[in-house]
Amino acid sequence: MCRLPKKGKKACTIVPCSRCRKRNLECTIDDSFTREHKRRRYIELEHENEQWRQQLQSSQQLITNSVPVALPTAAASIAVSAVIKSDAHLGDPRASTLSYPQYQLPLSGSTQVAIMGDDDGTKLRALKSVTLAGEEIDELYQNFFRHYASFLPILDAQTRPDVYYAQSPFLFWAILGVSSRSYGRNPTLQSALAQEVTEMAFMSVLSTCAPWHIIQGLLILLTWPFPKDNRPDVTFPMSGMLLHVAMQNGFHIPMSSHEFSRVKIPAPSELDMVRRSELWAHCVLVYQRSCLIKGQSPRNLVTMAQDETQRQVLFDMIAPHLVQKLRCQEVLGKCCEAVLENGVRAMTLEQELALDVLLRRFEGDVDDIALQAVVEDERYYLLLCRMAIQSFHFYKTQTIATSGCLPRLIVTACNLVDYVQALADRTGYLFMVPVQITFGLLLASMSLLRILKSDLASSGLDTSRARATFFAAINLAKQMSTDRSDTAAKIVTVLTQLWNSSKAFRKADGSDYTALRIRSRLILSQILDSVWWWRDEFDPKARAEMRGCEFMDNISSRGRSFQGIEVGHATVGTDPGREPSSRGNVQNLSTSRRDDLYMNEDYLTNFEWLSDEIFSFPLDSSYNLA
Repeated sequence: MCRLPKKGKKACTIVPCSRCRKRNLECTIDDSFTREHKRRRYIELEHENEQWRQQLQSSQQLITNSVPVALPTAAASIAVSAVIKSDAHLGDPRASTLSYPQYQLPLSGSTQVAIMGDDDGTKLRALKSVTLAGEEIDELYQNFFRHYASFLPILDAQTRPDVYYAQSPFLFWAILGVSSRSYGRNPTLQSALAQEVTEMAFMSVLSTCAPWHIIQGLLILLTWPFPKDNRPDVTFPMSGMLLHVAMQNGFHIPMSSHEFSRVKIPAPSELDMVRRSELWAHCVLVYQRSCLIKGQSPRNLVTMAQDETQRQVLFDMIAPHLVQKLRCQEVLGKCCEAVLENGVRAMTLEQELALDVLLRRFEGDVDDIALQAVVEDERYYLLLCRMAIQSFHFYKTQTIATSGCLPRLIVTACNLVDYVQALADRTGYLFMVPVQITFGLLLASMSLLRILKSDLASSGLDTSRARATFFAAINLAKQMSTDRSDTAAKIVTVLTQLWNSSKAFRKADGSDYTALRIRSRLILSQILDSVWWWRDEFDPKARAEMRGCEFMDNISSRGRSFQGIEVGHATVGTDPGREPSSRGNVQNLSTSRRDDLYMNEDYLTNFEWLSDEIFSFPLDSSYNLA
């Protein structure tokens, strides 16, 4: 039947029309049929979706003390113009079988959300020796969405814990593990869950859960990693696993992700592509951040799309603030590659001048990105990106005082610490900050410490603000610490003891020692170099272990004298009381100076002296977190 309107440009005026005659159809004019504008239909669907949401919320009993959580995603703006029938799945465990999990999004940038329960309440759950009652689980979930979720908006706050457990036990326990950082009713819960949840993370790739939930769980653990304690640090290999799980399931090519499925599924809708694009953006950010924190050069993963058009489509889909973060990481990755290409081992005057030009160029790229920044969260990433780029100035020895980089370093470091201070003043606490904020505070405070402890501080620099900011950073690190073995607690120990030290960054004769002894860990080098100064003075156990290692025994048994190990054009492993030789001469060290020997950093790294974590020393038992 030809159902065409009576009026319109293509209305049937002859019965039967040529189309119906050709197809042998009955041709009639339907007066009731009218053309419908798509925008008007979308508006009606939006109203209908809102009515269903209100009906669902009114039929459930909300837990008290609901908290505002902003989910600034591009998917939120698209959700209001599409039919999202995820409400029916909120209480249905079978929702976990969806190829593209449907999480409900708020209609505005900030809305009141709460964890919803049912008449039976949340079920008791157990993970080996840890057992949590339903009300404890509800409190932990509410705590997560109140304090943590805004830093990583990838989960639906209205989904019940039991549904998360049905979708993925690993994701369920990952949320609980992070939330336990600030769970005052059971302060032992974090240490009890750390080992078990970490093992679940590595075993998750063998599970039958949807890869979407595995990726979400890994993102959460990498954003708020457990304290290392006496266990090896696994965040770096875990970040690689996150990246490969995402790529294996086609998240890096959202418009073709259905081609990576083991079963035939329909091509993703626009909303599905946005969700996958944003999740892939989070994967890239977390992976590259893990590389930088471990002193590795991050791969430029934004260009992994098969052509330039796909890359632009991805940028057009995701939220603008994610685009800005990706561009900051892209600039920082290119900067790392350029610095390594310029050379960092033993820099000549020409190399130092070239390095200065390179860093100014990349700072200009950050300035260009800053012109488009409109969200407060973007400002921190811009500050961290600028701080990381400027930290490469510490590789210079001949021009660091004359190139004018130190005043800019002080301003950037102070601005970064001020941002964290403003966050603390606004929220009243810092236990919930993700790893990138902790690392930013560490990078800024170590930079200020190195400048303030050097003779450069008395050469016309205005250090009054730097000094006050440094002490503020120590107090902020105390607020961040949730465990005596976490990085924030160790930051306090190292900064405090190095500040009061008369030997740190000094030669044996008391003169200034400006050169970095660790030069292969990019922006992490100056942090690790400071930790080495701390170890040399305050951790004799570490030095005793180095002196007693099998490598040194083998050399001693062969009757060979200890010498500096030549790498490139520099001599590392030399006496810290001497400047590194710029001519590459191998300097003999007497047996009496063995106690002051600094081994080749690559050798130590191979034996995991540094590879486990930035700080791998036991916390001083006398340190009080209060």
